[in-house]
Amino acid sequence: MLSAIIPLFMLSALTNANPLYTYCFNDAINYTANSQFEDNLHQLLQWLPSNSSVTGFYNNYFGDGADRVYGEALCRGDVNQTICQNCIKIASQEVLNGCKSKEKIIWYEFCQIHYSFQNFSTLMVYTGKYPDSNSLEKNVSNPSHFNEVLMYLMNNLSSEASFTPSKRMFAVGEIKFSKSNIYGLVQCTPDIKKSDCRSCITSALGDLNACCQGLQGGIVVSRNCNVRFELYRFYNASRMSLTYPSPAGGKWKIGMVVAVTCISAFVIAVLIVSSVVYLRWKKGGQEDEERSQHDLLHELPAFSVGRIVLPNQSSTTDPSACDMTLSSISPR
Repeated sequence: MLSAIIPLFMLSALTNANPLYTYCFNDAINYTANSQFEDNLHQLLQWLPSNSSVTGFYNNYFGDGADRVYGEALCRGDVNQTICQNCIKIASQEVLNGCKSKEKIIWYEFCQIHYSFQNFSTLMVYTGKYPDSNSLEKNVSNPSHFNEVLMYLMNNLSSEASFTPSKRMFAVGEIKFSKSNIYGLVQCTPDIKKSDCRSCITSALGDLNACCQGLQGGIVVSRNCNVRFELYRFYNASRMSLTYPSPAGGKWKIGMVVAVTCISAFVIAVLIVSSVVYLRWKKGGQEDEERSQHDLLHELPAFSVGRIVLPNQSSTTDPSACDMTLSSISPR
């Protein structure tokens, strides 16, 4: 359902869209009205819509000598031919307005056009720009962690776009953050090398971090690459779904807490068991000692001690000696 709705939304957005950014190169001279350069520019711009919509990218030149005009058009990798052609057509008309520089780039949400008096396909010059729409974005909570998760997503998309041929230098994806998702997009013009694509996106992500850190969305555009992120799904393409890895230190800390807790519980349990065993042993020893003493008293023989009698008078016939009567000691 969402895949069917997004293209309709794209058409509606394209109808009322304004350019994201228009850049006139300061080091290029202006062309004059009704000149050969202007005629060649008009011819080139007429070629772009129909030719670009087939593959989403087209570059060519028109004219000769000093009046030759080089141009290229790029459509966002997830738009269909109709949206691509319409966007390039609108951009081809709008790029003629404003400054009359001999080199100019115009960016829309779904496409961009670049023309110049020189062959820029052999030049790799980063020209990152921040659309004014970035200033309308709201702030996020916990911006530091948000930026870490965002850059993790965008760097993965950069690798996929740069080094996966089937992606044609275009990649989209999402990653979980708190209770929502972060959606990202990266794209390069297909006329550059893989390493140049990666380098361009790296520069664009540096600008994105500078202009849009802590915001809920942002976009950076340039001649050879564009990057964008939002907290809502804004593209219509199969996507990479990522999960931000837990920090290794966090896992170690959690493991240490669990280990210390378990060891502490084990030590306490050993102490309790040892105390119970000791108390039982001590009580049992006392009972055994008391029982042994009791049995010993019952087993020993009893003795009676005779009385010592002092007679009133001595008698020669009395067997007692020293005027005392001795009773013999005998067991009972």
